[in-house]
Amino acid sequence: MAILAEHKLKIRYEGGLADQNALPGYDGVTSIDGITRAVHIALHAYMTGEITTRATALKNASVLLKPARQGSFIFELIILVEAYPATTGIAAALGGPMLYDFLKTAFKRATGSLDAEPETTSLRKLYERKDPPPLKHSPVDFDELAEVLEGSLQDAHRPIGADGTIGTISIGSTKQELVKFDEGTKDWVNTREEAVGLEVLRGNVTRYNSMSRNSRVYVDQFDRIVPMRPGGDFAVGNLALLTWSLHGSNVGAPNKLDMRVRRVSSASGKVKRLLLSDCARAPID
Repeated sequence: MAILAEHKLKIRYEGGLADQNALPGYDGVTSIDGITRAVHIALHAYMTGEITTRATALKNASVLLKPARQGSFIFELIILVEAYPATTGIAAALGGPMLYDFLKTAFKRATGSLDAEPETTSLRKLYERKDPPPLKHSPVDFDELAEVLEGSLQDAHRPIGADGTIGTISIGSTKQELVKFDEGTKDWVNTREEAVGLEVLRGNVTRYNSMSRNSRVYVDQFDRIVPMRPGGDFAVGNLALLTWSLHGSNVGAPNKLDMRVRRVSSASGKVKRLLLSDCARAPID
């Protein structure tokens, strides 16, 4: 199949051994593999509108690895696009800005920037539309994709920090930096085990994705918005309460829910997402 577009990602390691144009053997190879897998998973989501948990063979695209060059430790990933993404038929989808924006948003969400949103007009409109064009897929939920990317990004961060020999890792196009990994993002992707006990939190839904069933909720006790998804013990019949809360948030009507949840936290204990077990309308004061 003919190549419709070619894009480059520059991955730069800086600090410690990287400034000598080297990486620690095992952790360095693990990191390169983690970044490459993360790019595969994100690119698969961009091209197909589907999320996979493994870096399987890509459809209508491929990723090539070019060797390191002098100057810190730098290598390139070459993305070859062989078809239009399944989510859209517009020519902009083949261009660098829209693809780079997708990767930047996905990686930022996955490393703790929960408010990251698409910046290019074309990608933003893709996510704002209610229904996809005929024969096209809806774009993936960034929160769901971010959760899936965490495993690969844990490996990507392996050489960073006190236990490693690298200061930062940046991923960018030939023109701009898209995302930078450091000790803070390493803390975020290294998740503690899911909390065993349930707790009750009060809040309201601010966003809801009917396809993935992921949502964003403002939690009164945290005074901030966090991602939430149904846990394995959540009753599907209660999904209507999430849309009720969202509607109330949009029109200024009663919208509070008492939610029985389990926390998922970062290595330092910051709440990353909530797993919803049950919910009910909160009493109106």
